Amino acid sequence: MRTLLTLTFACALLGLPGCLYAGGRTVREVGPQITTDSIAFIELGTTPVDWVEATFGEPNNRVCTLDGAEILRYDCDVRTTEGSYVFMLIASSSNTIERTSWWFEVRNSKVVRVWGEGFAPETVTADRNAPEVVPAPADAVEPATRAVNSVLDVDSD
Repeated sequence: MRTLLTLTFACALLGLPGCLYAGGRTVREVGPQITTDSIAFIELGTTPVDWVEATFGEPNNRVCTLDGAEILRYDCDVRTTEGSYVFMLIASSSNTIERTSWWFEVRNSKVVRVWGEGFAPETVTADRNAPEVVPAPADAVEPATRAVNSVLDVDSD
């Protein structure tokens, strides 16, 4: 009797495949979606850093170099989530993040260099070589940061 009931239930499930399968895909863009077309509006040595921040928002990272330049980094993410399942039998999902980063070198409040990760050199109309970023000397670190590092036992060298 139990086998007959199981067999009947299985046949009923096979007759309703539209109700048992579900799937979907979600694509979400995070951060400014900077393109080579938007970079083309930048005139090196002329475009102010205020324009970059007004156009692309607050950068993900801002670093001051020892030679007085400021480097702004923007991360542009495209997050894709896909999933499907067959009711109570199989489930699968995948998440991917494609990140593109853009850097802007600023001197005297003007953009002097732009480069992007994963783009051919001819697509960016500026010098594509990223400068060496040297960390600030230990005595330039704020006391609060030093205290946190000592509590976390982080080596500052």
